[in-house]
Amino acid sequence: MSKALNLPKFWFLAIFTASVIVLSLGGYALAESDVYFNLKRTREALLAQRQELLNAQEAVNNQLNELQKRSDRISAYLRDNDNSLRDVEGALRTTK
Repeated sequence: MSKALNLPKFWFLAIFTASVIVLSLGGYALAESDVYFNLKRTREALLAQRQELLNAQEAVNNQLNELQKRSDRISAYLRDNDNSLRDVEGALRTTK
């Protein structure tokens, strides 16, 4: 009779333990998928930010190139001005 009383307790304990394991694994799978999707969203955000940074870098490089061209033109004007000034000063010295 004691075997008959222990058998239902065993099955109850076995079913309860199996249920806990299944629920735990299901929760773990959900948590794992949440982590995966959070990581995926973070990756997409970082890729978008990287593209924005590349675009900003390109815009700055274009501005730098334009500024370098302007600086080169101004340097050429200064050289021409210096040459003209030297010519005029030389002419002034010879007319004295």
